[in-house]
Amino acid sequence: MPARYIYSFGEPINPEDLHRLLQQTDWAQSRDPLDIQYLLDHSQLTLGVWDEERLIAFARVITDDRYRALIDDVVVDGDYRGRGIASHMLDTLLKRLEHIEQVMLDCDVELVPFYDRFGFSQKECAAMLRDNRR
Repeated sequence: MPARYIYSFGEPINPEDLHRLLQQTDWAQSRDPLDIQYLLDHSQLTLGVWDEERLIAFARVITDDRYRALIDDVVVDGDYRGRGIASHMLDTLLKRLEHIEQVMLDCDVELVPFYDRFGFSQKECAAMLRDNRR
């Protein structure tokens, strides 16, 4: 991994910078900066990746810090994809979460092979979702 990328759990994340990243997704485009600040304030663990001053990747974790953890909102700037940043992020997150009994995530079907490489497997159960967005 190139040394110029900074991976940090502690560096504050500007909601406007994260908003720019999330605009590149099909699942978080409608989030506004005020809601993103709330997300940042209420997530137990956030991982940001910077190229100098530019936020280029992000992931967060929701957890009870013992039994369950959910990795969510994994995003890498389109200009930086294919450089191993997401892989390094997952390695970093999973090392930090290795004491958790089960680590979960939700992903698009085309990303299943990527997450398989990190020990994730598809569960044989019905995924349930109640979407309260209007």
